Amino acid sequence: MIIGIGKGPLSYFAWKHMSEYVYRPLYPYPLFYDAKRDLLTSKLAYIDYLRRLQVKRNEVKIAVYPDYVLPHESRVNLSLLKSIEFIVPIHSLEKDITIVEELQEMGFKVYYGYASDKRYRSYTLSEFLSIKGRKWYLGISTMREFEEALRYNFDGIDITGYLLRNHKIRKDSERLKRRVEELIIKVKQKRITDFIGNSY
Repeated sequence: MIIGIGKGPLSYFAWKHMSEYVYRPLYPYPLFYDAKRDLLTSKLAYIDYLRRLQVKRNEVKIAVYPDYVLPHESRVNLSLLKSIEFIVPIHSLEKDITIVEELQEMGFKVYYGYASDKRYRSYTLSEFLSIKGRKWYLGISTMREFEEALRYNFDGIDITGYLLRNHKIRKDSERLKRRVEELIIKVKQKRITDFIGNSY
């Protein structure tokens, strides 16, 4: 399981104090790119978002694809972004699957993005899990969500600072490092358990 960390203090911390975990399994910004705030500024904000991705395409490995934007209507040359794997936020199983299918037809590697907040989806977790393909749990901010992602074998997650509990932990670099390492250990233990379980 990949652990993505968006732009902010936690991603800077990961690069500075936890570089041994980068790519194994941490993907801090800019390896993981999610600029949700930029996308909320206007209906056409996705154009600037995708253009910024073009500029950073040699740094970014995984990026959240703009919500509700069909690739053939994007007004941006997506072929420049072929090296990036996209996470498509799935708000509706009926509508957003089309975005995934279009990107796959264009040769992109894609994750189906499960919204942690119920307000942003019109389906249940079990309905989402019935989709065939790689799955990403978007915006994990609680241990319950983290454990759920582990239990259902999501291929990737992105975490927020809220997952690390209180503000005091985030200010103490040793405690913060231990807390992130605990998450990494749980991810690695899950992999080992799955491997052993599948070998019988």
